[in-house]
Amino acid sequence: MSKSARWSSSPSLIAIVLCGLAGCRAAPTWGDVGVAAAAQPSALGADTVLYFALPGRELSDRMEQGSLVAPPVLMALRRGGFESRRVDGFAGRELYAQWVGAGEGMGIVVLDAQGEVLATRPGPQDPPELAAYLDLIAARRGPIAAARAAVRAAPDDPQAALQLGVMLLELGCRREPEALLERAYAAGLEAAAVRLAHLCALDGDLQPARFWLARAAPSPATSVTQGYVLYKERRHGEAAQVLREAIGAGGLGADLPRAQLFLGKALHENLRDQEAVPVLEAVVRDWPDTTFAGAALHTLQHIRNPVHGHTH
Repeated sequence: MSKSARWSSSPSLIAIVLCGLAGCRAAPTWGDVGVAAAAQPSALGADTVLYFALPGRELSDRMEQGSLVAPPVLMALRRGGFESRRVDGFAGRELYAQWVGAGEGMGIVVLDAQGEVLATRPGPQDPPELAAYLDLIAARRGPIAAARAAVRAAPDDPQAALQLGVMLLELGCRREPEALLERAYAAGLEAAAVRLAHLCALDGDLQPARFWLARAAPSPATSVTQGYVLYKERRHGEAAQVLREAIGAGGLGADLPRAQLFLGKALHENLRDQEAVPVLEAVVRDWPDTTFAGAALHTLQHIRNPVHGHTH
């Protein structure tokens, strides 16, 4: 039986586990909320994780019955003090497009208590990656609130705009960071260009990604984004080469786990699993409890248990 099946078929076991680990407080639940309530600033009154569901779609139903109620995810919700709500993605497609932009209308949006978007993550997600993502949001919301206050206090300060744009982009936001980063670039901060390239590539907008890459100064972050764009273009062999060279050159800082992850994924897509496995295992080992480790685990599971009929 798969993990998802065990989690979805054993709610009482989940409750027992959560009760034992969390002092018998009530487990988080994914109660429904209407689109109008979700769209009204501060109507929810707390930092809230919204799941935009597409009922009847296999991936959406599987996530709702598996990942969202998996113990690691429920515990991450509790650690972060998040409320958790379910929104009908069909009825809320305009709201989803406004907040997320990319995707078919299914995914996660996290709002702060004032109704501002903290994070977005379209599509299905495995429990380890989603739990790590929620922990990351909890760790970043204080600094993001301070960065937003700095932008409000000095709306013409390009450095404040750049800082907030980079922080929101790290959490998967697209809409607000795009305006902030473009403002910073227009004011002469070339560092914004590589982040704009990454933002465009996230959505598969590869021509604009190339536009911004051409305007980015050479740097370790630029090399990683170049490799990521090549990966999104399905030029996997070239992506692997660029990312391997970037890792070898050093100086990647916070971009290192992303470079390692997409090197492993590019090698896998290029049918070089013997090379991919140790790279992905290093991500899991060296960056535990992160979204990068969760994504690496997903790819490793696919390598070890390939889906019948999958092609590259």
